[in-house]
Amino acid sequence: MATASQTVRVTADLTMQVPRNATGDLAQGVTNVVRGVDAVARVDEVDVTNLQPRLNDLRVDATVAVEMTVEDAPDAERAGTTALSDGFGIETVENVESDRAAADSPERVQEYG
Repeated sequence: MATASQTVRVTADLTMQVPRNATGDLAQGVTNVVRGVDAVARVDEVDVTNLQPRLNDLRVDATVAVEMTVEDAPDAERAGTTALSDGFGIETVENVESDRAAADSPERVQEYG
């Protein structure tokens, strides 16, 4: 049975592991980790709120805004949390908020009036 999906813009607080040898600055490293999540189509904003250097990586707390595709469910926040939690290097996902109207969809409905 096929399931429908929807594109949503999600803002979430993440704790993740960013490789020390990542290219670019810290925000780019966070972006690369989040882009590794299958459901994420685009990373719009990254705000690093905490950094803890460790032996092989950097433990980073960040607030991110992403556009992602999740299963069409009444609770988009829960679907977004589940999708982000499956990302490699992402330890925790908190304070997830979604905005279905803000996501740009290439299939916009033409309005007449």
